Amino acid sequence: MTVRQDYAVRASLVAASLAAVTGVAGGAVGESGRVVRVAVSRRVEVFVPAGRFVMGVDEDAALAAVQQCELAYPAISGTLPTTGKPVGFCSVDYEAELVHMRRRSVYVDAFTIDRDEVSVADYRVCVAAGGCDLDPLISGDERYIHDDWPLVNVTWLEAGDYCRWRGARLPTEAEWERAARGDDLEASWPWGGAERPRDFNHGQPRAEAMREIERPQQTLLVPSPLLGDPDDSDGTVLIAPAGKYVWGEGPYGTRDQAGNVAEWTADAYLHDDNQKGYDNLAATNPLREPKPGELTPARVVRGGSWRQPPFVAHANLRDPFNRLYQQNLRFSHIGFRCARALR
Repeated sequence: MTVRQDYAVRASLVAASLAAVTGVAGGAVGESGRVVRVAVSRRVEVFVPAGRFVMGVDEDAALAAVQQCELAYPAISGTLPTTGKPVGFCSVDYEAELVHMRRRSVYVDAFTIDRDEVSVADYRVCVAAGGCDLDPLISGDERYIHDDWPLVNVTWLEAGDYCRWRGARLPTEAEWERAARGDDLEASWPWGGAERPRDFNHGQPRAEAMREIERPQQTLLVPSPLLGDPDDSDGTVLIAPAGKYVWGEGPYGTRDQAGNVAEWTADAYLHDDNQKGYDNLAATNPLREPKPGELTPARVVRGGSWRQPPFVAHANLRDPFNRLYQQNLRFSHIGFRCARALR
């Protein structure tokens, strides 16, 4: 495609976005050149009060997460002779990560956060207003572009641009978890401690036959055999419309913080000697910054998604593949929501 052709394609897509958010169809701009606009629904934000909560996992929860990880992503390299544990990222990388995510008391200032994940329609408004880049709407699989679905194939950088256009920002990891768990010490889901796999949109482990077929196609990004397959037992095969699972609300009214699409947070993901998990993070309004000079840091992703096993959606866990989620990359299972500080 030539530069001129690419520009023409982008121009036509911007025009389509304008039509989608202004109500202008072909011929709607009359001889006078007047554009008739329709009202665009406002984003709903929920209020999260300032306060202290317990963030992270205890030893039992961490052990359960590793066991569920090993069931979902079986190792292919044998077992450790000293412990009999499978050799794989679950019993090595992920288990080591959870050791550094033990429960701790954290204080966060009051903030608001989007009730629902940012949808394709929401993002189109930003594109039409000139505040956001068009690429998330044209760079991924077009089958995921439905106006009422959460936007995916959006980089961390583009998500941040959208939030800033709205006068907001991405939530910190601590804010995200507080919104999802509230003050309930035993809550590992937005609704509490009960396992309710039919009440949120999740996936299932990849079928063994598919693992064997797709193994040669693994890349340095998240290998598709390790992401899992869609699961329609929760009522949705792929991505659900934003906010569909209203019975999975969090304590402050957020929806889909468990499942549907995983979500970018503001925090950098580091795995250095002194910066694993929550090591050396402040206990008040914590935020992990990337290492100085790092151009494409990984970012913390939370919440699980439509193509990951249910355990990934626990409100107190990070995504097992978190070190792979660099801020400049796109993923078909990661979206976002915005937050705003109130102080």
